[in-house]
Amino acid sequence: MPTLQKLVLLLCLSVASNAWSGGSAEDIQHLRALLQPISSLSARFEQRIVDADGFELQSSSGVFQVSQPNRLRWQVESPMPQQIISDGVTLWVYDPDLEQVIIQPFNQDIAATPAILFSGNLEQLDRAYFVRQLSGSSFELQPEQGGSLFSRMTITFDGRAPSSLALTDNLEQTTTIRFSQLELNPLLADGRFKFVTPDGVDVINSVN
Repeated sequence: MPTLQKLVLLLCLSVASNAWSGGSAEDIQHLRALLQPISSLSARFEQRIVDADGFELQSSSGVFQVSQPNRLRWQVESPMPQQIISDGVTLWVYDPDLEQVIIQPFNQDIAATPAILFSGNLEQLDRAYFVRQLSGSSFELQPEQGGSLFSRMTITFDGRAPSSLALTDNLEQTTTIRFSQLELNPLLADGRFKFVTPDGVDVINSVN
């Protein structure tokens, strides 16, 4: 699975449960208190992927927007344009250079993903992850179950706003995403999370 699609799956899927088992109740409550007020988010991002030796594999930048429930817009502007958009029902992956859009159902069956961070459904936070507060502004989350695409994730806050995410996979490749020009709880039009296929673009549609 391409890195960008893998990352977006992590950011936009949600899960649901209600047990308290992953980490101390105090650490979990601190993280929940920071995430709970976020119903929408808009920011510019800088993404950098490095291997286990710190060698840069890929970098990109663009715009990230998310709105509950499960609506997402991840628009890469540089170096190669690409859009991944979800309205919570359908997921569109548009590659202008290939003149191709892939349309697929929004999949909510992947366990142990960081989806719950911005989905508004935080009841599963401790079930899906072991949560540990590293400092006053950073939290490490490790999946409680196997099958996750990433082995650990760190979310860091500047005040009450998320400033960066770092996700490390089983090969010790780390994807770091830093946010700038961040707005918390902006009013985002529904049309931002729908994709209209341009004329002449090939469509690969797996929606039943």
